[in-house]
Amino acid sequence: MLQQSKKEIVLQENNSENALAIYLEDEPINYIPEKDSGYTLDLSKSSCTNGVEISFDYNTWSVKTNYENYESNDNTRVKCSLYFKKRTFSEAVVDCGALSKDAGTCIKENYYLTDEVVSDETSDNNLRFIGANPDNYVWFNNELWRIIGVMNNIDDGTGVTETRLKIIRDEPIGQYSWDNKGEYGENDWTTSSIQIVLNSGAYYNRTSGECPSGQNSGTTICDFTSAGLTSEAKAMISNAVWNLGGLSSSSNIPSTFYKSERETTVYNGRPTTWIGQIGLMYPSDYGYATSGGSTGRETCLSYNLESWDDYNDCYNYDWLYTGHTGFSQWTLTPRSSSTVTVFSMYSYGIISYGTSNDVSMVYPVTYLISNVKITSGFGTKELPFILEI
Repeated sequence: MLQQSKKEIVLQENNSENALAIYLEDEPINYIPEKDSGYTLDLSKSSCTNGVEISFDYNTWSVKTNYENYESNDNTRVKCSLYFKKRTFSEAVVDCGALSKDAGTCIKENYYLTDEVVSDETSDNNLRFIGANPDNYVWFNNELWRIIGVMNNIDDGTGVTETRLKIIRDEPIGQYSWDNKGEYGENDWTTSSIQIVLNSGAYYNRTSGECPSGQNSGTTICDFTSAGLTSEAKAMISNAVWNLGGLSSSSNIPSTFYKSERETTVYNGRPTTWIGQIGLMYPSDYGYATSGGSTGRETCLSYNLESWDDYNDCYNYDWLYTGHTGFSQWTLTPRSSSTVTVFSMYSYGIISYGTSNDVSMVYPVTYLISNVKITSGFGTKELPFILEI
């Protein structure tokens, strides 16, 4: 039930009484809704007469008036009209950011306002953006990225665990091999050729160079002088422990992938974790991003990711599906029964595997540092969330 203060509101300026009209969903009221009421000020409709400007201080939850451009006229009494409306998810997250709360906390506190964010119900209880096109766009590195989710228990590499936003670039940086060593490449991410490009090579350093393409150390020219990481972007990310557990088969449901990614089943002594800044999405990230359409999310989550081509709603209502490009997309996860194969998301909506020297789309993924805030925006492609430290 809505809890509101019944205190009468009267504004005064220079000892001259001014009038204040307050509306809630366009109905007149005589109190300001409390800040935990689920309502926010609609600045597009709120205004004052006589040139007085109005704003709202979310820290103190109070109305502010600016008389700098005040103009007297026959009616010197200033009248301000405040219109409060139901907060949307994006408005609530931005309001929360104005209170200097980190983005992860803001999403956790307000995800009940949208059906585009749900718990993945794993042991970590992460929050995931789901659906065909949720409002999860952020402006990062002077370009569009998207929030995969709010991830709990992320180790920063020193044993300290945090809640951090996991984001993915909206567009690929190109088509490259996961690894190009030998005839088929190797599925060890710690020495992967594309990992080096992303974390210490041309992409990380915003330069041009050579990227892996094909077998026997094959390369192709790649230029990241305008698409690599900026110094501002680097200040918003830091090391994280990335889990490298694998599976022998792609015939598994998302929860099985999630569990296995975090376990220690790997081929012949391969590393089970890696500490770094830029990775790729997991197969489970793709699976958990579906809303299921008419099929239903729970039903899609019960299907093996290898069989999703039989269930169009599962991938068509999954924003991480990039099959419209006609190309496959690399994930981070190796196949545990092989030295050379890695799981990919294929254009027809399934997760399967190919040799690491194959050429697929590369979408960088990273974890933002825990104190990054969302300070403006709506999460749409046209008006993405703006991040600040």
